[in-house]
Amino acid sequence: MKKLTASIATLFLTVSLTNITFCQEVKNGVEVLQKMYERYEGKWYKNFTFTQETIFYGQNEEVVRTQVWYEAMALPGQLAIKFDTKDSGNGILFKNGMQYGYANGQQIQKMQRVHDLLVLGFDVYHQRIDSTANQLTQNGYDLEKVYMDEWQGRGVYVVGVHKADATKPQFWIDAERLVFVRNITIGRGGIIQEVQFNNYEKLGEGWVAPEVIFKANGQIGLLERYSEMDIPLELNMDIFNPEKFTKTEW
Repeated sequence: MKKLTASIATLFLTVSLTNITFCQEVKNGVEVLQKMYERYEGKWYKNFTFTQETIFYGQNEEVVRTQVWYEAMALPGQLAIKFDTKDSGNGILFKNGMQYGYANGQQIQKMQRVHDLLVLGFDVYHQRIDSTANQLTQNGYDLEKVYMDEWQGRGVYVVGVHKADATKPQFWIDAERLVFVRNITIGRGGIIQEVQFNNYEKLGEGWVAPEVIFKANGQIGLLERYSEMDIPLELNMDIFNPEKFTKTEW
């Protein structure tokens, strides 16, 4: 029994250390982005649709409500979200650095916004490295700083800081799979915001994290669970047209 226990412990240690060895020395965050792009260039899916169970939590981490969101992506730079039904007049559209909001079939919001989770989780595999770097720099990440750490038992690159420091913007990249797993940003009033992409699974020649967790000062505020995931060869591009968004479904 002692030999068996020792063998199992050795196996787990070997697997952990094997992953951590993927953390090859890099000089800066741009080199990490380059690794991500080069690994999946021409392979990562371009279109992605899914249904999302969206769970909202209160201050005591109790569930206060749930909602179904329907989402479609055309990469890079386009994400459509409809609330409750696919023909809903309520939702959000992200398109090439702009965010549009809709309520009751009317556009009620238009503002500049680079969605860093869209960039880090998906766009990075489809656009020029300097474009990704510029977008992330505009969002407050210092790409000159990077160090190697461990997250959920796997080796990661941490870009934005030189050492563990939860007070500065940073993003974490799985060193073996070269996918985004976590970020930390600073919100209004100094709130430390954290997002996790969890439980990665293969999707086509790329990956997807069907669980996404949002935290504020360590407390969960939002949980997303994906289902009905598909990577269609084509999508109706009217989905991503701000003028046609509310009248188009997929």
